[in-house]
Amino acid sequence: MTPDRDSEALNETYRDIDRIISDLVECYALPHTKMCMRWSKPTIEEYREEVVGWLEDYSKSFRRLPEKSMPGRVDLRTHARKRLDEEVARIVGGKNEAVESSYRHLFD
Repeated sequence: MTPDRDSEALNETYRDIDRIISDLVECYALPHTKMCMRWSKPTIEEYREEVVGWLEDYSKSFRRLPEKSMPGRVDLRTHARKRLDEEVARIVGGKNEAVESSYRHLFD
């Protein structure tokens, strides 16, 4: 790969990570949480923590990301972890509408 092509591919990978993390709650963590908790009548806090647990399980895959980075940016693994931490904070703080709506749908 040429340096320009390598840089372009790396930039695209950062964008892919952002998109995957953005979609992860609805496409991965919520379906698993619903499947496991629909009979247990958890509190909203317990439900959020279960969603976060599924995200943390997924985060184990970050070790498989290449150890690459763009100049002036954190490496891909660190970037993925940072983005996931931001999403977790939103969930725990009750600011992820998909999680809140899912809970209401199942238990209210």
